[in-house]
Amino acid sequence: MFIRFATEGDLNGILEIERLSFPIRKQWDRSDFQQALRDLFLVYGEEEISGFLIACCREIERRAVILRIAVHPDHRSRGIAKMLMEAAIEKFQEMDIREVDLDVDIVKRGAIQLYEKVGFRIVREIPMNADNTMDDENGSFFLMKLIVNES
Repeated sequence: MFIRFATEGDLNGILEIERLSFPIRKQWDRSDFQQALRDLFLVYGEEEISGFLIACCREIERRAVILRIAVHPDHRSRGIAKMLMEAAIEKFQEMDIREVDLDVDIVKRGAIQLYEKVGFRIVREIPMNADNTMDDENGSFFLMKLIVNES
């Protein structure tokens, strides 16, 4: 396992994973990733980046939000996303973060199962259509939460 903090030199590999992992309407650009370098930004890989995780941490509020996690399609189903999540949770514990939130598309069953395996729980369904009803076609999602430090 080789997880470390991301650097500017990693961005080309990260952008490739982004392009392969997300539809165009949801993709981040280079400047989004450059700004994220100031947050908790972990990558998996030594020579070549196989996956990444980005979280925004608000230490004063003792709260974090996982903004992005992706694994290159050629490296999926190897536990990389789980290792990135576990490494981030360890960092949150070190930072004395109390709770962590993330959003996940309601149709991403594999991602939901992964997040539940590392301790996240669904706390709310958020519809994305005009009449506030759930609609998988329009990108409804779950808000998930993990309590890291009870006190």
